[in-house]
Amino acid sequence: MPPAARPLPICDGLKKGAAGSDHQKLLMEQNKRVNSFSYSGISTFKSCPRAFKYKYIEEIQEAFTTIEGHLGSSVHAAIEWAYKQRQENDDPGTTETLDQYKQVFWNSGGLEKTRIIKAGFTTDDYFQQGKTFISFFLNSLFHQDKSATLYLEHKFEINLADGIIYRGVIDRIAREESGFLRLIDYKTGRAVSPLENFQLPSYSLYVFENNIDNEVRLCIEDLREQRSMAVSFSRGEARQVRAGLLKDIGQIRETVEFKTNPSILCRWCGYNHICESAYQAVNKPGGEDRGGGGGCPMCGGQLMKRNGKYGPFMGCSRFPQCRFTRPVEV
Repeated sequence: MPPAARPLPICDGLKKGAAGSDHQKLLMEQNKRVNSFSYSGISTFKSCPRAFKYKYIEEIQEAFTTIEGHLGSSVHAAIEWAYKQRQENDDPGTTETLDQYKQVFWNSGGLEKTRIIKAGFTTDDYFQQGKTFISFFLNSLFHQDKSATLYLEHKFEINLADGIIYRGVIDRIAREESGFLRLIDYKTGRAVSPLENFQLPSYSLYVFENNIDNEVRLCIEDLREQRSMAVSFSRGEARQVRAGLLKDIGQIRETVEFKTNPSILCRWCGYNHICESAYQAVNKPGGEDRGGGGGCPMCGGQLMKRNGKYGPFMGCSRFPQCRFTRPVEV
């Protein structure tokens, strides 16, 4: 088992004798309110500290949800439904699953409150994307999958250190025929390999704390690019992830001024109506051209040539924070 983590100091780095300072009092009050962290929360802080403050400290409800979020939740619900049907010895077909996707999940309510940000796209465009994702899932993944499902949309909490909780939701946990545990995340947006961010590696902490396995498989099912990415991950590597999480959380807990990080992505933020600098960077000129791709018109980063399922394309160097793409010019 991993060694017990050192308790995280509430105000590490403050000068001696500053116990009565307004700075320390603010930190202590803030840390009383926020002692539970998630991958989403930490990622939000890294992307925009102000958005983190609005959501997790002040607990302000976002003014809207995005159509991308509605698409993701609807597709995930359909995938969960399909595996639940299998657990009842009834493997659903494509037509049946797509009908559930449309009638039960896509039209389940709240669609009228979603916002479409990208110009030139309609609600039906996103709905059709979901149908493509689910068809790929059924025909290329689900019907060939022989692993035993243990949990679906599994919520967990673990104690990282004294008073510090880390929580998350694992799309699916399965036991492979080989005996390995498999942690699976289904992606409807642009995806990276399992080790390029800390989501699945951090979720492995829960699995290692509750099982004797010394190695698990981390798997990203990229429904958009129609590819599977899986890697082995050890208990020893998970210890390093724990240390990284505590470092990130320590930075959050020591922050008093939650600065904004304005970019085109502010358009997708449900707090842009109350943030004074939400659109500050939208009209900035593109970034300098270092790779022959020009500057990103969305955030000012660099455009770099990348390869996808359908061939090369230009993508922003700040992915996944910025998801701008365009075709390669011939």
